[in-house]
Amino acid sequence: MSSQMRIKIVEEMNDEYLSDLINGGNTVYVKPGIYAMSTRKIEALIKIAKLQKYYQCNPVRFISDFFGIELIDAQAWIVQRSWNCPNVLVVATRGLGKSTIIDLIIMSKGMLFNNFWSYIASGSGGQAEQTFTTLERLANDNIDEMVGSTGYIFKNEVEVKNAAGDGFSHSSNGFTYSLYNGSMTQTLNSNIDAKRGMRGTVIFDESGFLSAEMMKVYGAFAIVNKSFKTGKDRDGNLIDPIRLRTFPTNIPNQKFYISSASSTDTEFYRLYREFAKRQLIGDQDYFVAHIDCEVAFRPTMHGKVIAPLLMRSTVETEMATNPEKARREYYCEFTTDAGLNAIIKRGTIARNSETRVPLLYNDTGKKKFVFAYDPARSRDNSVILIMELYIDEHGDYKGRIVNCVNLLDVGKKRKSQMQTPDQIKYLKELILDYNVNAPDYENIEAILIDAGSGGGGVNIADYLMEDWVDDNGNKHRGLIDKEYSADYVGKYPNAIDKLRLVSPTQYKSIIYEALIEMMNLDCISFTSDYDNKGYLTLFEVDDKLYNSEKRKITEELQKQKVPEAEFNMKLEEEMKKSSCIKTKLVRLDPYQEIALKNIDALKEEMVNMVRKKRDSGKDSFELIPEKANKLHDDRSYCMALCAWFLSEKRAERIRNKKRNFDYKIIDMLPVTPRKQVEKIFG
Repeated sequence: MSSQMRIKIVEEMNDEYLSDLINGGNTVYVKPGIYAMSTRKIEALIKIAKLQKYYQCNPVRFISDFFGIELIDAQAWIVQRSWNCPNVLVVATRGLGKSTIIDLIIMSKGMLFNNFWSYIASGSGGQAEQTFTTLERLANDNIDEMVGSTGYIFKNEVEVKNAAGDGFSHSSNGFTYSLYNGSMTQTLNSNIDAKRGMRGTVIFDESGFLSAEMMKVYGAFAIVNKSFKTGKDRDGNLIDPIRLRTFPTNIPNQKFYISSASSTDTEFYRLYREFAKRQLIGDQDYFVAHIDCEVAFRPTMHGKVIAPLLMRSTVETEMATNPEKARREYYCEFTTDAGLNAIIKRGTIARNSETRVPLLYNDTGKKKFVFAYDPARSRDNSVILIMELYIDEHGDYKGRIVNCVNLLDVGKKRKSQMQTPDQIKYLKELILDYNVNAPDYENIEAILIDAGSGGGGVNIADYLMEDWVDDNGNKHRGLIDKEYSADYVGKYPNAIDKLRLVSPTQYKSIIYEALIEMMNLDCISFTSDYDNKGYLTLFEVDDKLYNSEKRKITEELQKQKVPEAEFNMKLEEEMKKSSCIKTKLVRLDPYQEIALKNIDALKEEMVNMVRKKRDSGKDSFELIPEKANKLHDDRSYCMALCAWFLSEKRAERIRNKKRNFDYKIIDMLPVTPRKQVEKIFG
């Protein structure tokens, strides 16, 4: 094939030569003065160029030939159809390998096209970093399911800028790498103001939970028309439009949205409808894929059914545990929640979610916790929510939801119904786990119990007042609410005042108002949505390394006398090259998985709670009517209790600051002689 090609040296291109090129001629035209190449080398370069062009048009074949990875048919269809489409939206079930699809597209385009810039955007829980880490694992051939993969071919193209590193940078400003051909990939976070003005392909990962503002700002990255070219030749002459046709065309920048389904009030759902309409009328610039769990139950490869990617029993279990979430994540149904009427927006929860392991005990022995216990309307739906209370860097109280226990789950594990005595015993066990050995329950800030007539909280409190002995024979003091149970203080003088019995009739409006306030102030964080993989990928900043690198770079920039206006930008750019974040894979035990699922159920209840106006001024808060018979509100009520306690602690801290402030002008004017001041002000 290449032996038919011939070389011709010409001073300038005329219409005849251009016509030959455009019509597939077999002549290579070169200018005089260009360094000489042997015929063999030219033939080799021509062969490489033809292979590159072939794979640019056949990405699935490229992934198979170069990476040794065989895609299932659904994945291959997404890759091929979305390859050069400017606007892509994929709604896919968990288990289909959404991160893998994204990463293989990025890796392939980065190798096949020079200067391909891509960004991975996410608004919650470090999802962008999770996807980036999957790409690293692909490059290191470290994915168990992909036997015989050859990701090292890609890794060999990664530019290593630091002798101690491997080319993959894990900075607090974003994860990134560059290839030798000028291609680059970087993760983006929710700090959108610092990222305006960038250009390239943008992948919106788990875009069902991204804000409209983030999508708008990051979507602007892809507006540049890469087919536009201008310039001059080596002689300084403008390149005319006909000659520009001989230049290779670039793949267009993309806006690539991929996620499980969201609620119908999200920007993702609006784009889903818009893109689908465009695709239906034949617009080639739009592609929408909708793949639910039925495909994952019976996947095919080259038309033949293979082993399932997802077990039907897993989905059935999730449908029983959290049907709303399961419908979205597995059946790709866009569900309706309270929407604009919701007291807590889904985006607010996503913004305050972080990837971390639930805490089943006091791991340091020093942390402080708040318990919220709702015996509920029936014994099988009793809930215990546990929030860690801490003081942030600004000296303000914050909350961190670390565990959520549905006593129905506990009863199933123990193969017995959780009658009231069993509930009390389990509550005591949890208290010991989180208090450890601190005297007088010092690590337990409060135990908030619903005192409503339906839940039987008052009766449960009665059982907690008396001193008790645990299974190891250790004696513990009882617990009491000295204000609510004032008549029992004399009977149980040894009991510690840690219980807080809350009447829903009197306080429900107040505690839900506190919940709204604390959430809008970003005072409470949650675990990220759990994907049922059995493990979490955690990212931890190496503070020592980060501070050391920052100090070195700062000193170097100061030596260079970088202007103040450019200093911070230069510092940020250099810090991007520093790998200060450690990646850790944590396997979860069954109790940790249950905790994560219950916290997800808590979020589901919260976004379906609405306000009902009352003439009394104290509004009621309840589930939307269409969800009243499908969901419980016990978890959200416990959440409101914790938020109310947090708001009280924050208010108390502010009052104490004011109380301790010394208003004496004498102390505010230390330079003035004390006697003179005393004469004037007393």
